[in-house]
Amino acid sequence: MKTIQERVDLWKQFYARTNSRPLFGFFLGSEYPVARYRAARSLPEGRSLRPEDFNPAAFAEDQERIFAEHEACGGDFIWAGDAFWGIQWIECLCGLEMFCNHASGNLHFKRPEVFRGPDDLPVFDMNNEWVQLAGDLIRAGAERSHGRYPLGTTRMRGISDMLAALYGGEEFVFKMLDDPEEVREVCQRLSDIYIAFSRFQLEHIPEFHGGIGSFYYSNWAPKGTVWHQEDHAAMLSPAFYQEFIQEWNEAIVNSFSNNIMHMHSTGFIPLDAYLGMNFTAMELHIDVAGPSAEELFDRHRKILATKPLLIWGDIPEEDLDWIFSKLPSAGLAINTVVNSPERAHELYDRYVSA
Repeated sequence: MKTIQERVDLWKQFYARTNSRPLFGFFLGSEYPVARYRAARSLPEGRSLRPEDFNPAAFAEDQERIFAEHEACGGDFIWAGDAFWGIQWIECLCGLEMFCNHASGNLHFKRPEVFRGPDDLPVFDMNNEWVQLAGDLIRAGAERSHGRYPLGTTRMRGISDMLAALYGGEEFVFKMLDDPEEVREVCQRLSDIYIAFSRFQLEHIPEFHGGIGSFYYSNWAPKGTVWHQEDHAAMLSPAFYQEFIQEWNEAIVNSFSNNIMHMHSTGFIPLDAYLGMNFTAMELHIDVAGPSAEELFDRHRKILATKPLLIWGDIPEEDLDWIFSKLPSAGLAINTVVNSPERAHELYDRYVSA
């Protein structure tokens, strides 16, 4: 087991793309937040959730337990807490209702019956009860960690994701055709909320060995890092992405000192546009039933030519074999799902210690 400082030093090499071998780490346990966090198991079903349904102290206890579980796996990564990534934060800040489904293990939002455009979106308000809950969760997690593990910004939906939430998963594309000016104004309002809420979190997240953590991927990150995603951009053509979404991605990236882009490997990904932005690093999933590591080889190499790359997923051994043998080491980190610390030790011994 490497010390925290030794791992931080490895991550600094990763961002500088000077690491001599790929960083390797593990994601242990369920990917579904209600199953993962014991504090979430008491959330009520059958009504919309309210901030008072969430107990910050109980979620901080969960973070302590999950950190210890990941430390038992070893590896190069550092698990991090956050303002509970199961909450649909941007949706709640936009006034959407959120519900708990214990059977699926997820929290989900209810699409508004009628969305009338930008006038239905609020202005970011630090006194909003959901914003206050985020601050309470971050403070409780920081107090419980006592500096032993980091906190990071939580999962937040990108602009295309929120357009899909507000208008509908396919309807937002047709809205771009029917009323482009309304969509552009909605995008601006969403970008303002996204940036303001990210800044709020960063103001409350304590520094950890000169940086912060990351909510789900367990990588140490430079100070001021925000995670971004645009999963629903997969439904757009390159032209529609460029016309409606790209400028707001650029506004988000340029609002922070560091930014990491999360991507799935299926569907359209505006990779060339992302590579032209000032992202600190890129994260690309190996998705179940999606392209293999070999099929993603050209995309991986293209990213690694200019940016650090984190590969995340429930990665089959044949894909791990390909990644460790074919991809350059500099600026490469791999985080794979495991079902036990013993499996993590076995994989680390095979790909790193051998």
